[in-house]
Amino acid sequence: MPVRQTAAACRSRETRTRFEDPAQMPEYSTGTTRETYVYGRAPRNVYWEVTVACDLACRHCRAEAVAERDPDELSTEQGRSLIDDVKTMGSLLVITGGDPMKRPDLFELMAYARSVGQPVAITPSTTPTLTREAVRKFAELGVVTMGVSLDGPSAAVHDAFRGVEGTYAVSQRALAWAREAEIPVQVNTTVCRQTLPHVRELMELLRGQAPPVIRWSLFILIPTGRGSMLESLTASELEELFSWVLAMSHDAPFHMSTVEAPHYRRYWIQSKLRTGMPWTAVREASKRMGFGMRDGNGVIFVARNGDVFPAGFLPYPLLGNVKRDQLSVLYRTSPALLGLRDMDLLTGKCGRCEFRWLCGGSRARAYATSGNVLGPEPMCVYQPGEAVQEPLL
Repeated sequence: MPVRQTAAACRSRETRTRFEDPAQMPEYSTGTTRETYVYGRAPRNVYWEVTVACDLACRHCRAEAVAERDPDELSTEQGRSLIDDVKTMGSLLVITGGDPMKRPDLFELMAYARSVGQPVAITPSTTPTLTREAVRKFAELGVVTMGVSLDGPSAAVHDAFRGVEGTYAVSQRALAWAREAEIPVQVNTTVCRQTLPHVRELMELLRGQAPPVIRWSLFILIPTGRGSMLESLTASELEELFSWVLAMSHDAPFHMSTVEAPHYRRYWIQSKLRTGMPWTAVREASKRMGFGMRDGNGVIFVARNGDVFPAGFLPYPLLGNVKRDQLSVLYRTSPALLGLRDMDLLTGKCGRCEFRWLCGGSRARAYATSGNVLGPEPMCVYQPGEAVQEPLL
């Protein structure tokens, strides 16, 4: 479980200063701009867990995947209906699992999506089910991005984390096959106590893999599923990681992002203000960068059996089921989702924070650690009304 620190302990490692004009900050949460950070009509990304079956035994797996498919998975026809509904919203459909390759009708569903003009991304597991022929088929079907999981710079680190020997070798072959097929790749890395020491070395490895790597997403551990057995970073350690990500992103040959750590946006804004960037420029940049996206706001998750949740790492509340409900209707009208998008309902320091509408904290982490989906983000050092004067190195 994540280690919580007191506000005093977090502040002891940093030099802080009050904003000269604190009245500027709440402009982000006024009625004139908050709508910019609410994705009320449609999510940018719809994540569909097509199956829970997977041959890996990853230590962090939120799905707690097993070897066999769930007989209650969406049928092919139900999958087609879901694709049609996602198409009406104009969202990207991200096919995930488990291992999507364990689903016999995967290519049929992907072909249907292409036939109706629905953009698709896919995150297959790095097992023998992923072959050169499969990657070539992804290319033929117009996959916009393929996700490849890589949690360490060597087989010793990665395979131990994934629970099966040989997965590192498959991931390296997958990157080579994607390069051949000219498929852009997003590399996904889980960051926790076990993987943090290897992040810098992994960065150097990935520098030589661009292309096909166009994005490196650092998934900050949420203690759910099997991940509840792993150790999270402290809030101060995560702040140091933010500093490193910002520094590396200036000359990285791919885009770097954090997942389930929306408070990186707060860190980014503070760093830009320190360089003298005007508030107006910061606000415009934040809109282009998708600030405000978080669990249930800009993303939505459909489980293997059709259950709908705010996000894959946030299995609460259950919003409905696509076997009987339209996803588009649930996304736009669910009272629970509407409440989850109202940052004025947050409690604790998140509810007082000037950055709440463009950050909002990880609702998944708040729920996993406290049982309160509207509770404070436990891995944020920031105290409302204060600013870090110097970045942590």
